Amino acid sequence: MIPMMAVLRVERRQRRNVRLWLPLFLLWLLVLPVLVVALPVAAVISLAYGRNPMRLFAAYWNVLSAIPGSQIEVNGRHGLVHMHVY
Repeated sequence: MIPMMAVLRVERRQRRNVRLWLPLFLLWLLVLPVLVVALPVAAVISLAYGRNPMRLFAAYWNVLSAIPGSQIEVNGRHGLVHMHVY
């Protein structure tokens, strides 16, 4: 399953905390037309280099499918940034 939602939380020490809900499915709607054009081009290029395009697409799909459930946390001097992808 591709990631559909991300929650970004910014905690600052001396200021108000911020929480943003980012709908990633809207991003996928914008990226889809580009992918429709780019996939055949990538297939032709991979065939020209003697690679199997299905293995390439499967590898990208596996990476994309592994993103949901990811949690990223960055600590800094001025606060904390935490992102959770659903």
